[in-house]
Amino acid sequence: MTVRDKYIQYRSSPDNDDKSDAYFCTQNAVSLDEIREMKEEDKKLYPDILKYRRAAYAERMSKIDAALFRAAEGGDTKAADLLYRRFDGWNPKIVEETNNYYSFTDLVKGMRQTKIIKRPM
Repeated sequence: MTVRDKYIQYRSSPDNDDKSDAYFCTQNAVSLDEIREMKEEDKKLYPDILKYRRAAYAERMSKIDAALFRAAEGGDTKAADLLYRRFDGWNPKIVEETNNYYSFTDLVKGMRQTKIIKRPM
């Protein structure tokens, strides 16, 4: 495994967020200058770190998404607002301009009043 590969593995792990490059160097018998040079010259280093970091968070994010869906289905308007923003690119300004609603909560209230959606039990 190359120093680059080890560094990507090190930086992509959330467990190492509070650890420095100096710590990595002592653990891997690499000089800090070598790491600095690699970081300056390798334009794909940070995109690769981000790719692997996202993979490390994927399972945890799916659990958060599932909890967010449950909360929204249970009538939590803030959770529903976040879901629409996260997955559909929903923008409350567009709703405000087209429907004269001023918040997602007001939108839900209006939909309940017009019987578009039912009130949670």
